[in-house]
Formats: sequence, C-alpha cells, structure tokens
Amino acid sequence: MRSDSPSSTQHPQDNEPHTAASSVTASIRGAFSPDISATSDSLEKHSVERINTEEAKKRDARYNEPEAGESFGEPLSVSLNRASSRYRSIQRSLSIPLSPEQAEAGGNTLFDLSAWLRNKENVEETKYSKQLGLVFDGLSVRGAPVADKHIPTIITPFYKALPMLFHAFSSTAKGIRSIFGGKDHDGNGKLILDDITGFCSEGEMLLVLGQPGAGCSTLLRVLGNDRRTYSRIDGEVTYGGISPEEMHRSYRGEVAYNQEEDLHHPTLSVRKTLGFAIECKMPSRRVLQDRNAFRTQLLDAVIDMFGLNNCADTIVGNAFVRGCSGGERKRVSIAEQVLIGATVNVWDGSTRGLDSSSALDYVRSLRVATDMLKKTTVVTLYQASENIYDLFDKVLVLDKGRCLYFGSADHAVEYFDRLGIYKPPRLTTADFLTGLTQLHERKVKPGYENVAPKTAAEFAEAFKRSDEYARVKQEISDYHARIEREHPGQNFREIVQASKMGAGKSKLRRRSPYTTTFSYQFMALLKREWMLTLGSPALLIFRYAYNIAFAIIVGTLFFRLPATSDGAFTRGGVIFFTILFNSLSAQAEIPKAITGRQIVYKHKSLALYHPSAYLLSQVIVDIPFMAVQIILFSCILYWISGLYATAGHFFAFLLITFVTGLCLTAFFRFVAAISVNIEMAHMVSGVSLLFLIMYAGYIIPYGSMHPWFRWIYWIDPIAYGLSSLLGNEFSQLQLLCAGNQLIPSGANYNNIDYQVCTLQGAKPGNRYVSGADYLEAGYRVKTSRKWVNFVAVLCFWILFVLVSALFNELFQFGGEGYTINVYRKRPVRHPEPDEEVEKYDQKARTRKQPTDEEVLAGTMYAWRGINYTVPVKGGQRKLLDDVWGYVQPGTMTALMGSSGAGKTTLLDVLAQRKTIGKVEGDMLINGIPPPKSFRRVTGYCEQLDVHNPMSTVREALRFAAYLRQPASVPKEQKDQDVERVIRLLGLENIANALVGDPEGSRGISLEERKRLTIAVELVAKPKILFLDEPTSGLDAQAAFNIVHFLRRLAATGETILCTIHQPSSLLFEQFDRLLLLARGGHTTYFGEIGDDAQALIQYFERNGAPKCSPDANPAEYILDVVASGAGKADWSKVWAESPEAAAVQAETDRLIALSEQKGSHKLIDNDNARYSTSTWFQIRTVFNRMMLSYWRDFEYNLSRFALQVVSALIIGFTFYRLHNNVADLQNRAFAIFQSSIISVLIINQVQPQFVRQRQWYSREASSNQYGWKAFAFSIVLTEWPYSVVASTLYFVCFYWTSGLNSLSDRIGYFYLLYVILGIFSTTLAQFISAFTPNDIISALINPIFTAMMLLFCGVTNPYPTMPKFWRRWMYWISPIRYFVEGVMTNELHGTKIECNDNEYYKFNIPSNTTCGDYTKAFFDTGAPGYIRYSDATSQCQYCPYKVGDEYYEGLGWDFKYRYRNFGIMLAFIVFNCLAVFFFIKVYKVNKR
Repeated sequence: MRSDSPSSTQHPQDNEPHTAASSVTASIRGAFSPDISATSDSLEKHSVERINTEEAKKRDARYNEPEAGESFGEPLSVSLNRASSRYRSIQRSLSIPLSPEQAEAGGNTLFDLSAWLRNKENVEETKYSKQLGLVFDGLSVRGAPVADKHIPTIITPFYKALPMLFHAFSSTAKGIRSIFGGKDHDGNGKLILDDITGFCSEGEMLLVLGQPGAGCSTLLRVLGNDRRTYSRIDGEVTYGGISPEEMHRSYRGEVAYNQEEDLHHPTLSVRKTLGFAIECKMPSRRVLQDRNAFRTQLLDAVIDMFGLNNCADTIVGNAFVRGCSGGERKRVSIAEQVLIGATVNVWDGSTRGLDSSSALDYVRSLRVATDMLKKTTVVTLYQASENIYDLFDKVLVLDKGRCLYFGSADHAVEYFDRLGIYKPPRLTTADFLTGLTQLHERKVKPGYENVAPKTAAEFAEAFKRSDEYARVKQEISDYHARIEREHPGQNFREIVQASKMGAGKSKLRRRSPYTTTFSYQFMALLKREWMLTLGSPALLIFRYAYNIAFAIIVGTLFFRLPATSDGAFTRGGVIFFTILFNSLSAQAEIPKAITGRQIVYKHKSLALYHPSAYLLSQVIVDIPFMAVQIILFSCILYWISGLYATAGHFFAFLLITFVTGLCLTAFFRFVAAISVNIEMAHMVSGVSLLFLIMYAGYIIPYGSMHPWFRWIYWIDPIAYGLSSLLGNEFSQLQLLCAGNQLIPSGANYNNIDYQVCTLQGAKPGNRYVSGADYLEAGYRVKTSRKWVNFVAVLCFWILFVLVSALFNELFQFGGEGYTINVYRKRPVRHPEPDEEVEKYDQKARTRKQPTDEEVLAGTMYAWRGINYTVPVKGGQRKLLDDVWGYVQPGTMTALMGSSGAGKTTLLDVLAQRKTIGKVEGDMLINGIPPPKSFRRVTGYCEQLDVHNPMSTVREALRFAAYLRQPASVPKEQKDQDVERVIRLLGLENIANALVGDPEGSRGISLEERKRLTIAVELVAKPKILFLDEPTSGLDAQAAFNIVHFLRRLAATGETILCTIHQPSSLLFEQFDRLLLLARGGHTTYFGEIGDDAQALIQYFERNGAPKCSPDANPAEYILDVVASGAGKADWSKVWAESPEAAAVQAETDRLIALSEQKGSHKLIDNDNARYSTSTWFQIRTVFNRMMLSYWRDFEYNLSRFALQVVSALIIGFTFYRLHNNVADLQNRAFAIFQSSIISVLIINQVQPQFVRQRQWYSREASSNQYGWKAFAFSIVLTEWPYSVVASTLYFVCFYWTSGLNSLSDRIGYFYLLYVILGIFSTTLAQFISAFTPNDIISALINPIFTAMMLLFCGVTNPYPTMPKFWRRWMYWISPIRYFVEGVMTNELHGTKIECNDNEYYKFNIPSNTTCGDYTKAFFDTGAPGYIRYSDATSQCQYCPYKVGDEYYEGLGWDFKYRYRNFGIMLAFIVFNCLAVFFFIKVYKVNKR
C-alpha cells in the first residue's frame, strides 16, 4: 500500500497486484483510521512516551481477564474478549505477505497483519494510520448572557421592535434573534468554562464528569468542534497540531460530535444503516480494488464485534416505530461512527435513558473501537457504574466550569484522598467524584475538616498547585514536541488525501472534506432512498388510495362534461382542480423534509455525503412513484369527466400533469429548505400557494390582473402547467354555443345572424366556438404554446431542485445546544436557609422505623395476594403473582427487579392507574379499600416529566394546589403550602422561571423538571407518594439530589413507594425497605435493607448466594444473584417458603388490624368525591391557566396573525378597489371564495396546539385534578379571542383594500360572518384532532373534510349543474357554501352593474325593428341583463347583468337567506363543540 499524494515516492512494490484481502486490510487501516497493531504485543515507538507501564498492564488486562456476562441482572451483548478475538482473526485472514519471496520463505500466505504493516511502514517510511491526539489548554468558553431574561408574551415583539431594528442595523442576524430573546454574540456572555486544560492521546478514553450545570456538555461540544452557539472561545484546542478551523474546513467528519439522541432512519435495518455508512466512506481504488469484499467482510466484522448479530436485519426504529432496543440503537450509533472513520470521537451523554447493562454494553463498544482502531474518545455519562468507570484511561472532573481534576482514572481517588476526602467502600468512583463539592454528602478524613477544599474555585486552585497538573502540562509539552518531530498532522493529511476518490486528478476533490465523489454519493443515496420509500408500504397504499378516491369524487362531480358553451368553464375547472390537487398533495413533503433534515445535518457533519446529493436522490426516486400516482389519478378523472377523448391528448395530459407534480414537489422542498421550523414552513407554503393559485391565470385571467402584480404570472409554475393543460384540452375542441350563452335565446330566436354567443372567443354568425379562440380571448392562452409552457414547467422543476440543493449545502438550522432560564420577574438568587428544611434534613440523617403511634397518625398502605392478568392473543398472561407488602409513614420503600419483572405494573396497580386487565387481591389504605378520592389524595410521579411549558414553576404548583386540595382550604393556606414545598425541594431560584420545553432553548433543566414533577404531587398533600423511575435519564449527582429530596420528604412523615431500576450503592442506602420482583411478577424479597444493606445481603447469603464483596454494589449484587439463579434455582420459591415471607404476611395482617382500630377510616372529608373542587371552579382555574399559556405562546399566535394579515393583503391588493363592471363582479366572487380558503390554513395551524394541550390534560386528569368538562370548555373558549383578533386583522386589511360594499349593514354582516368562519375553522380543527391520536394523523384526515367542503360549496360547480347524487345531500352539508352564499348575496344585493364598453355583447337585428322590441320576448322570460340603447335600430349592445342579484340567482342563492346562513354557521360551530366535548370525554386518558 502506498500514499497517492503528489509528494509520495514510488516504490517497486507499489505495482504489485491488490487482492480483496489486501484491499480490505489497507482500507481499514488507512481510510478508517485504525492502528491495526493496537492489540499486538508491541505498542512500540511512542507508546512509552504516552503511557506508563501500569496503564499498559491495565489495558492488556481488559482483554485477558474473565468478563461478567450480566450487569444488574441483565445479559450483556458486547464482549471485549470476543471483539478482540474477532478483530485478531480478521488481521490474519486478511493479511498477505509484503512480497512473494516472503510468502515462499514463510511457506504460508497468512502472516500477522500487524507485523506486515509495520514492515511496510519501515520500507516506505510512511504511516498508514490516522492518529490524532486531542489537546485543550487554557480553554475558556462564554455563552449567551442569562441575567434578567424575562418570559416573552404576545406583545413582546411589538415593544421590542425598535431595539430589534437598531440591532438589525449593526447585525441583521443578531437583531432578529434579540426580539425572541436570542443569544448575544458580543463575547460578554456568561462564563461557562474557565481555564480547562487536558490531553487525550490516540487510543485513550477520557471520561468527563460533573454535576448538572458544571459545563460538561459545553466542553464536549467545543472539543467536538461544534462552536456555533457560543459567543467567545479562548485558549488552545488542537487535533494533532491541526487547528479547529482547518479541521472543519477540510476534514469535517474526522472529529465527530455525537449528541444524546440516536438519529437514524427508523425503517432501515441495522445492516442497511451500517452498510450505507461504509458505502459513503468507500476509499479510492488507489487503496482498494475489491469493494464488494471490503463491504461484506467489514460489515460482518463490525456487526459481530458490537454484539448486533441478533438485530442485524431488524429495523432500527425510534420512539414511534418499533425496532431495535435503546441499547442496540446506541451500539448502532457507535458502529456507524466507527465505520465513518472519525479520528476523534466525542460522545455527549449518550447513555441517557439506558439501563446499566445497556450502558455497559455501550461503553464496552467504545472501548473496543478505541483500542482496535486507535481512536481518541471523549465521553460524558449518566450514572457510571464501577465497571464502566474502569474502562476509561483518564477522567476530568468539572464543577461550575472549573477543573477539579484531570489525569489517570486510576489515580483520581488517591489524589482526592491526599486532599482529605476519602471514598466510602460501596460508593462508585464516578459518584464520589461528582459529589466532591456536596458538603453534606462527602466524607472528610479526620483532621482535614478545615483544610480540604470546599468550593469549585478552591478545588481548581488546589489542582493547579498539584503534581498532577504539572504532569498534564508536561504531557502537553511533550506531545507538542512530538508533533514537531513526527508531523502527525501531515501524515493525517496524506492518508486522507490518499483515501479520497478522484483526489489524484482534481484539486477541487483534494480540498473537499468528502471521501467519495458526488456521483458515488448520489448512487448510494439513490439506493437508500428507494429502500426507505418501499419500507413504508402503508403510506404508499394510503397515498394511492387517496388519489383514486378523489379522482372518483371529482370525476363524478364533473361527470361527462358537455362539449358546449355550458361546459367550457367547468372543463377548465376540472383541469384547474387537477393542478390544485397536485399542489396540496405536494405540500406533504414539508413535514417529511423538516423532520428528516436532522439526520441530514448529522451526516453532513460527519462528511458522509453532500446534502445536495441527498436532495437529488429524492428527486429521482420521486419519478416512478409520482408516475404511478398520476396514472391512477388521471385515468379515472380524465375519462369519467369526459375530457377530450383521444390517445394523444390523454398521454399529453399525463405527461404535463406528471411534470407539474414533480415541479410542485420540488417547490415545497425548497420552502422547507429555507424555513427555520415547521411552523414557518407551513406559513410560507400557505402564503406562497395562495399566490400561485390566484395568479395561475384561471381565477383571475391575465388581462384582469393589476399591472403591478402581473409579473407574478410569469414566475408562477402553476400558470405554465395550467396553460399547457388548457391548451392540450381545448386545441381541437369545438364548443356549441347553447342555452344561456346564446343571446337572445328562446322560441322566437332561431337565426344565428341575429344572435350573439356570450362565450369568449365567439364569432358573429357562428354557433360554434373554437376552443383555441376561447382560451386566447378569455385567458390569453395560446394553444400553439402548449409545449413551450411544458418546457417552462420543466425548467422551473430544475430550478427549484438546484436552488434547494444550494440552500441545503450552505445553510443549517439548529438549536442552541443548551437551555437558559427565563423569568416572570427577578427571582431571589440567594435564599436564606430555612429552619424547617434544616430540621427535616437532620431527621433524615437519623432514620428509624415508625412506631405504631406514628403509623396510626400517618398513612399506611398494605396489599395482600395481588394478582394481575391481562388479555393477550390466545388467552391471558399473568404479570403479577401473589404479591404481599406494605408501606408505612416516614419510610421509603424501593420497588426493584430486572426488566420485565413487573415493577411499573405493580406500581400502577397499587396507585389505581390500571384501566385494562384484571386485578385480584386486597389493597387497603388505613385498613379500608381505596375510596373514589384515592387518586386525588395520593401522588403519582410518572417517569416522563410532562408539564405545561408556558407556566412558571410557582404557577404550576399553585395550579395543582388549587385544584387538588379541598375547596374548604383557604387560598392563602394553599399558597403557603406551595412556598413550603418550594423550600423543601430547593426550587427557590427557579420558582419564577418558565418551565419550558425540554427540546427547546428556554426552560429549566432535566433535574429541576424532575423535582417539579415531585413538587406538583406534594402540594396536593398526598397521603402516599408513588414514583416511577424518578432517577431515569439523570446523571449521578442529579439522581442523588432527587433521592435526597425524597429522603427529606420521608422525614416529614410522607409514605413513599418508588420503583428504581439500577441504583448506585449511594442511592440504594437511602431506602428503608425493598420489594424485589423476579420476571413474571414473583416476589423474591420484601423487608428491611439494613445498615450497609446487611439485612438484605445476609438473607441471600444465608440461602446459598455467593458472598457479597465489601466493595460491591448491593443492588447490583442481588439483581445478579436473582437473574443468574446463583445458589438456588428459583429465588421466588425460596422466598415463598422462607420464614421472612411468613413474617411479612403476619406483619401485614397486624398493620391492617392496627389501622382498623382507628376511630375514623376516612382519608379526608368527602371521600367519595372524585374531584376536590366544583366543576365551575375547575373551569375557571383551567381557563385562566390556558389563557395565560396562550398569551405567552407568542410564536403560535403571531403566526396565526401573520397568516391572516399577509393573506388579506395578498387577496386585497390582488382585487384592489373593485368596481361595478362585469369583470369585477366576477372578481368579487373570487375574492370572497379565496377568503373562505383561509379556513383550510387555520385548521392546519390549530391542530398541533390542541394535541399539545391534550397531552398535558391527560397527565393532570390521571390524578383527578379536574375533569373533561373543564378541559373541553377551556380549550374551545381560549381559542376564540385569538381567532376573533386574527379575523379582525384580516377584515381590516382586506375589506376596504378590495373595495367591497360600503353600506354599514353590509360591512357589519361580512365582519360577523368572517369571524364566525374563523371560529368554525378552529372548532373543526379541534373536532378532527379530538378523535385522532396525533397531528400527523389529523393532517392526513383534514383533506377529507376541507376538500369536500370546497368542492361542494357551489362555486366551482354551481348547484343547477351539479349531479343529483351530490346535489341532494353533499351540497347542503357544506359549511363553506353557507359562508359564500351569505357573503356573496350580502355584497351584491342591489348593486347596480354597469358594463364597460368592451364588456357589451353586440349583435345585429332584423330591419324595421329596434333593439328593445327585438329583445322584449327574451327579457319577458326573466333573462338577466339589459340593452344599452333600446331604441337603436342596427347593432344592439347587451350587458349580461343589470344588478348583482342576477349573478348569484343563477347559482341558486338568495339575499333573504343571509341570516339563515349566519344561523346555520353558528349551528355548525355548536355541532363541532359538542363533537369536541364528546371525543374529549371518550378519548381523555391513555390506556395503561
């Protein structure tokens, strides 16, 4: 193998043939950055400079010592030994000799690859591995200033308008961000990291530990070269001597930053996901010949090494698509990043939500990748166990942005021991290091009380004075000297250039950060996109079925159109709807493009492919699927509606419709590419679609457009597509002028010489009108330009694709990467110590079992013989089997077990939360069965922290207190209880802070959110507190804080039952009693834990379990014992037959009998009431909270206002200052119809908000805070004021701009009816959302309602010409029909019509008569219009309308029905509201 850089020296062996094995070997070594000799017996050359002998022994021991196969009772999937063996076998099986002579001398072609490559390196004097160490020296980082950030409201953007403009003048981007409380990049922000120094060499793993807010994520983002969101970064960060700027510019993807979330396409299998990563990093043929062998062997090896064999052909999945487990998805992320070949890998909190066994699998995978491939790995973890900690080489401890320690992971405990702080035996090292500044938890050696550092600043100063810090500085100095001597950066550059496809021929490719060429990426993406599309067959079936159904509906609505003048406009209407339907279908690309681009951003940062190549692959894959869709739609619509029936015209229709569909799809992808979020994308797409439709030349013919808007027509792709389709349809058509189109008509008029056809394009004396003449006269469309217009659409398609590709390449929208608190008002920054809290802390430190008197004074909950079965396919399954136990006041009981043991199930059963299945056994609270009030007088903290993000912490607590405490308790007392809970849980500093969204940039932290979840339950003064996994997803210190707060609550007399998955020993010792379940819901232990868990450990050791080590975690020990069956085969049977079980049953019976001695068994007054407060009080409280939430949700409401204002201005100026001529009469009708279409856009905006509000309601209703009536009335009524404001803005901007009727009663009627339409649209959106599970399903169902309402409103196809089937029922239930009829008749009634000179239809009359006499019989039949000069004797001039009433009477409408229409619209609103109420009642809580 050789380097193909221009400076490379040619050697004879470079010409030797490559085999598949040598290609794979060389590519693994060169392109994917491994040091293949990492596991060999000699880490020679620079390893001596890098690590000492002790560290080398530790590394070797990892692969030689026996491994644990389980962790916390869960099996492990990743084995270091197996991965190492697999890798070594690959080394030998893929090795070839350096020369044939060596093979002959050795007598075997299978040489050790490590030795072979080392020999080749010596011969060619070059390196074949990408190895870069990471140095950060004096690193300081500043973020956005967070002081005095206040909660924005709907008026915030208005009073901040002037500051915004000022800032925009100096920096546009900065100014826009400032109006929404964005970050300031002036470099004077908050100091996040202060003078951090460290070094991680290649082949080493660095663990970063710290409490919440310590700066761990910021450090990892900066080390991962993700610097976009910080205002100022000082100090040195280098990657093997390469600067961050050069690395980002030329070697993007070689430093990989991986966040918590696993971003993968959920419908792709693991094998295909990893195979795609290999494909996008395929090296040049200069280092690789047999790509198939490379792809297959490397993929199989990585799947095996990372324990993915069992799920290799399973889809990856995500939170909504069932696929791999969370742990497997983490390993897929690691394997993908290994295959990508990044030299420096940074993993930020990637174990969040994983149990300990999956987390250990995850870190083992990182260890394998680091050792085998010589990666530089930096990691921050949640709750690292001792097994995980032992896998790291170095550790960095942060607190408040300062470095407390950096150095060998093995020496960290020893270093702090020298400072006077020692680690208790059962405490994990990670927990010890993160708790150093917690003065109440840490253990100080005798005599060091006044010497040991206490604050982060003191620890940082102590570290800088230490030998460890001097050693770090020396290591950095030595590494810099080594860089000067060996130039690893230059070696890195040469290897990267050698692996790039086309780098030898193109300078542009040499500068590109991508390994593969654009064309190669495009082909790989094309294959993947095809698989993704076929991977969602249900979506394809729905898409095609939807098209077929609407083709049938529209075809039957315009059934067998006549080839006469009566069918001319409706024939154009069918074609226009074809374009419109394709436009609305293409809008479905927006959610897909927005939600999928995070994966694109990830792959772009890893330099897998150009985003533009991804976009082009989507475009190509669109073609066959779009073709099928258009064929299905067109074959039905074309022939049912009776369009021009020749093969040539039909296939031209197919082709034009197909290309127009592709063009519109590309357009909406472009809209998504330029939009920051999906809300903005929907607004921009709605407004742009309004423009495109109105200026397509059908609703407003080109000649009727105002001169200043005609330019839109020429850049409107819909206009060209429509013109092309109209030209195709009408080019050969001859329209018979008949019926009302022939003036005058009747029994007395049979001579065409004395009649005129009012159809545009008609010629005197000719009963037939050429379709080409009709188009040219009416729409300025020339049929001869059919293919010219088609080519224009094709060009627009190409333009949108290219512009979208450019935007995807250049721009990226993302979050801040951190959250900041925003406040209602300035909070108290430094609260004074609370005597009550101090008292409880002291009591918590001196625990004791409650006496009988304390049990009687508090709440005791006991359960006997609990069995729980659920229906499954083919029968029933028992999830709980004869479970006994109890909880007492003042104690904390832990509920534990391996996955599938039934922990959460038992908790749900005991908390009365189960809605399905059968529960058997006794559950008694204070000796009585749980009353109806049980759920509201007990607290249940779910695992997910669901809160209204628009409330402050104090407001959220007061809301819960007002609704859950009895109505008899004064408001002042409830407020005092809230303040007490705030102090108890340490929430003073964030009491006035906005809760916020966990996915957003504003809001409280995860740990604070978990405390809020507990606090919300506490303010209700619960008799018992149930908690489900309260430490899930938290780091070690945050988890300890939560359990410490629970311990403090128990000291107040609270009864606490808590499930906990895999606690550290520090957490475990906080509990008093343990209920341990085995798989199947069997009890294996219930009783006291004891000091240092001795009571628990002695029970298991007494019954045959192996002895527990003094340093072992007792929780891990018992779970492993139960899972492995150590000592005894069945621990549940051991428990059932033990004297301890008999004692538990006896104690349970005794406590129940003791409780029955109470004089009163009532928990509270009004035990049988489901809710604490009246329905009216609930409605008022919930309504006030929801109004406040909407007031603060300025993004949602401002987007609604903006949509109405922009739409009003577009329509208003399009139909600017309408007059009373015939053309403007038609324009008035279209302006009103366009106003009704705004209702469709309103529906799309309202539904996501309803779904969010329902999510919070479901959580709050589960504890009986308030009923469905309160939520239903509040969610409906809260929308109305904002709907009225939005409608008023539309009315003000539209009505006088367009010049509608100026009579005061007509103005008032239009305003009222438009307000009613806005409220109707809002309630319809809520109605649809109320019976659908999420807004995605709602969006799919919306067209069924909206399209039918618009189709059958009587505008596009008037009532007289509508087929009887639809006319008999669908016309009468279309709400849009009543709005349009009411507004249209209101506008036109009594309006005198005066034709312009060019609007009169002229015809000759027989001699010796006047125009009045000749047309008398015609007008006697009730014909509309008038003759201009009735006494004329030659050429008569006919105006088709005399008053506006004549226009709408032809549609079957009447002015006298306008208030009836108003009433019917109100009735539709009432119906929608009742439907919302009904479905909220039925679909109010998720089943569990």
